[in-house]
Amino acid sequence: MEHTTPTTRSRPWLAVALAAALSFPLLAPPATAQQAPAPAADACAYGYTSEATVRFGADADSGVPNRDTGDGCTVMDEIMARAPFASHGRFVAAVASVTRGHVLHGVLTHAERAAVVRAAAASRVGRPHPVTGRRSVDLSAIGLVGYTVRATMPADAAGTLGALAACGFRNIEPSGSAGNFYGYTAAELAPLTRDAGLTVPSLGVSLGNLQDDVELVAAEAHAIGARYVRVSGSGDWDLADYSRTAAILNEAGERLAAEGIRVAYHNHGFELESTPDGVTGYDVLVRETDPAFVTMELDVYWAASVGTSATDLFERYPGRFELLHLKDMAADGSFADVGEGTIDFAAIFAAAPLAGVRYGFTEHDQPSPDGVTSACTSLGNLAALRY
Repeated sequence: MEHTTPTTRSRPWLAVALAAALSFPLLAPPATAQQAPAPAADACAYGYTSEATVRFGADADSGVPNRDTGDGCTVMDEIMARAPFASHGRFVAAVASVTRGHVLHGVLTHAERAAVVRAAAASRVGRPHPVTGRRSVDLSAIGLVGYTVRATMPADAAGTLGALAACGFRNIEPSGSAGNFYGYTAAELAPLTRDAGLTVPSLGVSLGNLQDDVELVAAEAHAIGARYVRVSGSGDWDLADYSRTAAILNEAGERLAAEGIRVAYHNHGFELESTPDGVTGYDVLVRETDPAFVTMELDVYWAASVGTSATDLFERYPGRFELLHLKDMAADGSFADVGEGTIDFAAIFAAAPLAGVRYGFTEHDQPSPDGVTSACTSLGNLAALRY
């Protein structure tokens, strides 16, 4: 591990036009009046946002705006529609082919096309990510999701954190909402994590916190030293809700970026369930959020629970997964300690550079016999893993 959308786009003018129209009586047009043509359909509804740049990973950002190419599609929509790519060479050739036409039609300049092709060539897309069995996991980039030890944190946070550090954890991701992490504010929890020798790279807050009190979110993150804040969604959402959520994440992410903080979205299984047109809520979130401000925290268990491979997502959306929840699945579909179930963690770690992973957090939703024991078992298995 390295240290280191299909929904409709927002059209503010539409709301203004509707408001204006509703403020006057509706009159039938004269019989001779010619009707205005209906607007063209969005051929890439829920596609890649044009607010971002053309980008194929954290180290492969062209800096060129992801311009609309007509009918609601963007340069990224047209390139990634050709995925999966059998090899890196075929990927670069596809990028060159798509962008050549856009120079002819004035969407891109020659210099911009050259920058996009260079970014494609520098990317990891289409390159092999073999499991060699000779690499070990960098445990300094591994932490624990605090939800695993939620039973003991409220009554004995110091003892719980100390036990986690004693078995080798160096990081923890507290879960809760801004102002309440197991009964503590971030400022109150910070000295306890510090005394245990644990850092807090990421902090789990609520979507409402991001939407309604981003200043409090920033203050909580600063108080405990977190560089990421992550949120989760709802199983009741439709694609339009995911699009609205993407807009919230972008707005909060841009504001928090000025504070040195990145927003992350943590999935369950429902975001990855297919819809009749083949688009998932997760597609919407990834495509419509700006990588400059928003990353994904992929929960590999929940992805696998609906038949989605983490490595397939890495190929589809390179560089968008700076955080992972490392959670294993038993043969019967229940939770398992990491390394004792069916998920191929060797393949996940081998492909982590493509995904842009910076931290992985182990997790068990129903730990046995207790959260600390389960967490330490998972860390021990990762320490023994060779990928």
